[in-house]
Amino acid sequence: MTAIRFKKFNIDIYKPGRSSIRNIKKVVKLSANESALGVSSKVKKIISKKNLSFFRYPDPKSKKLRMQISKKFKCDMERIICGSGSDEVIQMLCQLFLKPKDEVIVPQFSFLMYRIYAKIVGANVIFAKEKKFKISVTEIIKKVTKKTKIVFIANPNNPTGTFLTKNELIKLRKKLKKNVLLVVDDAYYEYMKNRNYVSGLDLFKNKENVFILRRYHHNSC
Repeated sequence: MTAIRFKKFNIDIYKPGRSSIRNIKKVVKLSANESALGVSSKVKKIISKKNLSFFRYPDPKSKKLRMQISKKFKCDMERIICGSGSDEVIQMLCQLFLKPKDEVIVPQFSFLMYRIYAKIVGANVIFAKEKKFKISVTEIIKKVTKKTKIVFIANPNNPTGTFLTKNELIKLRKKLKKNVLLVVDDAYYEYMKNRNYVSGLDLFKNKENVFILRRYHHNSC
């Protein structure tokens, strides 16, 4: 009888932010992009309706949700993918675009799931240095090789909180080859009030080689 063998991965374990702190009753947790306001009263009202079919599996294509998202953000419904958190979408991107030994570029300090899913599919993770904890377009471009397939960035960045301006984002996309997918994670765009900041969705919604991530309290698309 052949024994089952499991692959060994040399990857960092994802450690979520604390949900509780001793002697503090109300904790506002931003690291997981959870709502500090609780469940919307509108959502509670809809859930309380007796005619909802919670005993059925939902539409796997999320057609109604995608339709509403496309109306709200004025983008093509066929370009929208919904997932169980951004993690699932990041995993799909790595499975679809990466082969073993391909290269993925991530900033020096960035969301761990980019590198975790890249390594699981056998890709090599390349780190681009940051300057004063800010993503550097120059350093990312320095790391690009023929093997580069994806560049992951969060803007504003998690965990540093710094951001790339509109012009810096445009410069990054122009400097990358067309066959390199740029993934811009807009998870924390709601917090940005700076005039020289533009979300990835507003900037690249019609681009062929840019993928935008948005999170809505663990329902990402």
